[in-house]
Amino acid sequence: MRSEWIIPALLVLPFTALADDMTTTGEIPSLPPSYQMLRFEENFSCLSNAVNRTDLFDPVKYIPLRTNDSSWYLTVGGELRERFEGNYNSNFGIGGLGPDSYLLQRITLLGDLHLGERVRFFVEGISGLMEGESQPAPPVQEDPIDLQFAFLDIVPYLRDDERLTLRAGRFGMSFGSGRLVATRAAPNIPFRFDGLELLYTRPLWEATAFLTQPVLDSGGFNGEDHSTTFWGLYVTHWFDRAQTLGLDLYYLGIYNKGASYASGTGDEDRHSFGAREFGSWDGWDWNGEEVLQTGTFGNDSILAWTASLDSGYTFNVDLQPRAGVKADVASGSGNASGGTQGTFDALYFKSGYFNDASLIRPQNIIDVHPNLGLKLTQTVSVDGGGDVFWRYSRNDAVYAVPGFIAIPAQETGSSYVGTATDVNLTWQIQKHLSFQASYVHFFAGNYVHQAGGSDVNYASTTFAFLF
Repeated sequence: MRSEWIIPALLVLPFTALADDMTTTGEIPSLPPSYQMLRFEENFSCLSNAVNRTDLFDPVKYIPLRTNDSSWYLTVGGELRERFEGNYNSNFGIGGLGPDSYLLQRITLLGDLHLGERVRFFVEGISGLMEGESQPAPPVQEDPIDLQFAFLDIVPYLRDDERLTLRAGRFGMSFGSGRLVATRAAPNIPFRFDGLELLYTRPLWEATAFLTQPVLDSGGFNGEDHSTTFWGLYVTHWFDRAQTLGLDLYYLGIYNKGASYASGTGDEDRHSFGAREFGSWDGWDWNGEEVLQTGTFGNDSILAWTASLDSGYTFNVDLQPRAGVKADVASGSGNASGGTQGTFDALYFKSGYFNDASLIRPQNIIDVHPNLGLKLTQTVSVDGGGDVFWRYSRNDAVYAVPGFIAIPAQETGSSYVGTATDVNLTWQIQKHLSFQASYVHFFAGNYVHQAGGSDVNYASTTFAFLF
């Protein structure tokens, strides 16, 4: 076992004990922000008021730089994450990959410098290590030291309720429910992009325009992937001030010199036009999304699409059970020899899209996932369900999460891929500490067996400390 795994844990333990001993004043403070997947979305300016400082780490979340201007301050933060994954039959056992289990460690350290209301610098370093794996560690897991984010924000237009921000540098993005652009949180190294963003906010509206190149995962200090350019516009409108009912409209464009599908490899110029409808009312919640893709792939035109629904009802009784269903359709190519490229491209979608095992990429797939969630206590929740998968087109493949072909196309094979059962536990131990556990069993269908695959067992546990 590497010493890098032990030292951070020893550093964290004393702070963990002290954090539980913090007491609060009798006054009602403004609540500091909860920790976000993208840490630069946090704003600790409320800690300029001493009444709001109730946590052990508040002194480093707001370090004033000017006595007469509270908008000049520095925030320091970080993360230590220890994760275990046991993957028994990676890639369904196809390709000679047997059982594998390993430990993952992620450490981040960030600095967020605010020079008034109009200038901001943010930088975050990251280290990802993998221990105990039977196969060579991929760069997305093994990257001992790297630059995760580093950007400059300039605010040329600012009113009390309206702001326009220009961002330049390296940053992450997550839009809507993460179906096409998200953070890739489960692996050690999340998605990051180099480029420009223009962010506009006003009451009930939010808009982001961007022009970027994704950052390569090379296992060292990484630069841009110059073979790919990614750009777009994402607009959100809420219909109420509580932001419980809203609509997203967006356009995403990507140029990829080496796109690869079951039908072949070639230059791709793809355009995604999407809408998302979301809300909650009287115990019900819903999140629907539809996307149409056009463009060119080699000498072929692109016509692909997807639609999804995640809806449920929460009962106002003990344990607050939520009964829900998720359903997705993502198109695949109906003609393996070319003509029209019908395989949907999920772009930079969120990890754990279907379940924590992350076996299948949402391309050429149909799935229906009834599920049930329970809130056991204020800090412990559990959920699970069964997810049934079919291929949209028998002429197309099943794709692995990174994008390669997991199971080749079989025109004469069954459309039924298999059924995954999952159960997940989340425990928010306290503000800085959380624990998650997940178990997935995938019952493989005949299509998987004919390709040389079999059932999959997967388990994970994750302990995270954030400050």
